[in-house]
Amino acid sequence: MVDTKDAVRLVDASPEQLRTALQNSINENQDLREQIAVLKRMLFGRRRESSDNLPDGQTNLFNEHIITGEEQSIIDKLTGDDRKVAKKKLKKATRTKSTDLNKLPLDEQDCLLEGEERKCPVCGEEMQDIGRSKVREEATLIPAQLLHTIVYRHTYACPNGCLNQRGNQFLKKSDVPRPAIPHSPASSSVLTESIMAKFAYKIPDNRQERLWHSRGVDFTRQSIANWHIKASEGYLESLYKLMHRDLLAQDVIHADETPYRVLDLKKAQTYYWVYTSSKHSAHQIVMYEHGNSRGYEEAARFLAGYEGYLQSDAYAVYPNLLGVTNVFCWAHVRRKFDEAVTAGDKGLAPTGRQYCNDLFQWEKKWQDLSADERQTQREQRLKPVMDAFFAWLVSLDGSYLPKSKVGKAITYALKHEAGLRAVLLDGRLELSNNRAERAVKELVIGRKNWLFSQSKRGATAAGVILSLLTTARANHLDPSKYFNYLFDTVPNLPAPGDMVALQDYLPWAPKVQAFCHE
Repeated sequence: MVDTKDAVRLVDASPEQLRTALQNSINENQDLREQIAVLKRMLFGRRRESSDNLPDGQTNLFNEHIITGEEQSIIDKLTGDDRKVAKKKLKKATRTKSTDLNKLPLDEQDCLLEGEERKCPVCGEEMQDIGRSKVREEATLIPAQLLHTIVYRHTYACPNGCLNQRGNQFLKKSDVPRPAIPHSPASSSVLTESIMAKFAYKIPDNRQERLWHSRGVDFTRQSIANWHIKASEGYLESLYKLMHRDLLAQDVIHADETPYRVLDLKKAQTYYWVYTSSKHSAHQIVMYEHGNSRGYEEAARFLAGYEGYLQSDAYAVYPNLLGVTNVFCWAHVRRKFDEAVTAGDKGLAPTGRQYCNDLFQWEKKWQDLSADERQTQREQRLKPVMDAFFAWLVSLDGSYLPKSKVGKAITYALKHEAGLRAVLLDGRLELSNNRAERAVKELVIGRKNWLFSQSKRGATAAGVILSLLTTARANHLDPSKYFNYLFDTVPNLPAPGDMVALQDYLPWAPKVQAFCHE
């Protein structure tokens, strides 16, 4: 826009200066129109892209633009692919299956005739039961029940009055299991229930306080928060360190980050750094590392010594890490072109987006292949599409506005070409960073409910607990059984902090799988 002072100066401007000022105003106007279009779609449009070519789990913000036949023909010409795309047949609607109740314990209820109702209305004789017919099936809820449990230790003495070496009567006391949290009313089951309520069902401590009160006991929100911190620092952090060590030994790691508020810190805006294993890994791991910032030092500290593949969204910290091979996310490239389509670009943006769609369409066909077979297919199919895509981007030089939505999409793709092509290096790599993004979503949903942590210790404990819970799910465990098992057994190990012994309590350990499988 041209303000009043600029307008006065333009009175004496040369024709060239006027043309430059006009072009700047046109560019700024286009940029503002694009921003308005995107914001209107976010406010009033659907929040999800509808595209059959998106990777599983990919969640986007904008509607799908349907590629025209002309646009597809351009892409086919550039990629040398003249295959005919068959129209997708619509699936017939199927009836939704009723809920399967057969896994629940069976309770049968018989509705009988009693007393006078059982007598024959004709002769008055008592009628005989000749059979029953099923009327309905339903699930019955038995409310949770809290018990006041008192643990006693018994002392035994010899009836013959035997004496010990000091000359005192010989006494023997029974063993008592150690509690999960000493000097606390929270048993293993109560501690597990409070953890599941907060981190699995996203119920914050203040609402848990009311929930426990409705069950007949007054556990305060402060007590609940302290239980989680003590459980994390006493037992779970050791398992977290073992998971960290195992993750760094893997060949592929996905990474992402998200902001989080901690009230007691001078800088309330902190970050969780989220790291996950590859979907092809034998040990599935998800870790939420709380850091004070989004700076390089946080990622460098967690990934110290790691020399494998790091899949990410190309945030500036990751390319600067030493020893890692960066692999960037094609879903981010596609999203940027889709934003340009939403902003009104009907020329370059649909073509760029369709290149990305083609990549995901091919990739979807190879889900069941081995890593080596997938890599071979990528070399044969994906590489030519990528070559044509980047050649097309280079050929567009000067034909778009750098600050426009499509200009930003093109600049982003060209800037990160090496990292985007790196997916061709190994069949275990993925086209997108959706694994990390889905793990972030688990935390974001919780953050919307409990809002913040009061202290650094609380934020760290939350990350540790959420890491164990999400990793347990990823390894097909029932998280409630797993936490209860940990709090019953780990405090009673000969040395609770023994890292060698704790190997048997990781989510993929055979003994844990046997006791806690979902």
